[in-house]
Amino acid sequence: MKIKIILIAVTVLLIASVVFIFWRGSHAPKRKVVVVKKAHLPTKEPARKRRFIAIQKRYTNPRAAIVIDDFGYNMNNIESLFAIKKAVTFSVLPNLPYSKRIAKLASSKGYEVILHLPLESIDSAAPAEKGTIETGMSEKDMLALLDKDISAIPGLRGVSNHQGSKFTEDKRSMAIILSGLRKAGLYFFDSLVTDRSVCRQAAAEAGVPYAKRDIFLDNENSPEYIEKQLLSLRRMAFKYGSVIAVCHDRKNTIAVLSKMMPELAEEGIRFVYLSEMVK
Repeated sequence: MKIKIILIAVTVLLIASVVFIFWRGSHAPKRKVVVVKKAHLPTKEPARKRRFIAIQKRYTNPRAAIVIDDFGYNMNNIESLFAIKKAVTFSVLPNLPYSKRIAKLASSKGYEVILHLPLESIDSAAPAEKGTIETGMSEKDMLALLDKDISAIPGLRGVSNHQGSKFTEDKRSMAIILSGLRKAGLYFFDSLVTDRSVCRQAAAEAGVPYAKRDIFLDNENSPEYIEKQLLSLRRMAFKYGSVIAVCHDRKNTIAVLSKMMPELAEEGIRFVYLSEMVK
């Protein structure tokens, strides 16, 4: 009898335990499922377009020719310049380590090449290139040096003066050089290093196509200055319909051109080769 009572008590206890466990499970607070959201990485903002100051635009699609001087010392900036994919004119000094190579490479890619001809400067202390043509030379010696320098630059279309503040003021000397250019079928570009240049008149008398510089872009080798000068080029282009700029084969210059030439082109300026500007 005692054993029977114990078994009944154990059974009741087991049943009560099962009922309690079931009740607790059905009434327990439900756990919230936490979904871990992926962090939103900041999207890369598109490069902001330059906001040019509003100016009066007399011409819708003005032309601009950029002549880059002093090629021949190295190849440092060539690929960066090619990457711009805009017309620039390569002005190459003769008889330097990379003169011929640069001229051939630029020509093969469709760029215009001219000879940057070393001419005598007023400042006798200024460093002169080897083979600089001087006013005191005979006509024979002048033309011999000119022919040698022309032969050193393959594929050239014209000639510009490197330095030459004294030479380009001298009527006799310029008449001799221009007679050689007429014979070679080349145009002359006056870098205009002196306000007493006689090149325009001498070219007209010799029947040689001619153009002159309107603005220097990098008389100071700082990006800020070069950028300011390109903004001046912009104003001149839209005001006069055409502008010719001169700059140099330098890292800062090419970097600013890489940034600003596409922006100026998008605004309507057409970059052309120098031969399109000579008259």
